[in-house]
Amino acid sequence: MSSTEPLAVDLSTLAVDLATGGLAGHEADVHALVRTARARGASPVLVDILADRDQPEVARLRAFGRIAAYLSFRPTAVTTAPRRAA
Repeated sequence: MSSTEPLAVDLSTLAVDLATGGLAGHEADVHALVRTARARGASPVLVDILADRDQPEVARLRAFGRIAAYLSFRPTAVTTAPRRAA
């Protein structure tokens, strides 16, 4: 997966679903988000917490929030104009 590919899940929808019902029933979407977050350079610690089903749910949800913020505000592709000789 490249960092220019779109997210596999809709972060807004998943955030509402997790806030209202918790992680139960959303593990497939969380797993897809974990893969995307790893590929885009999100904090390995946060990604590991989100991916670990043995972690307390509150810790996983906080990790989700931090990862979602990172993915929302980070450009997916960095482009730079070629430098001109001075």
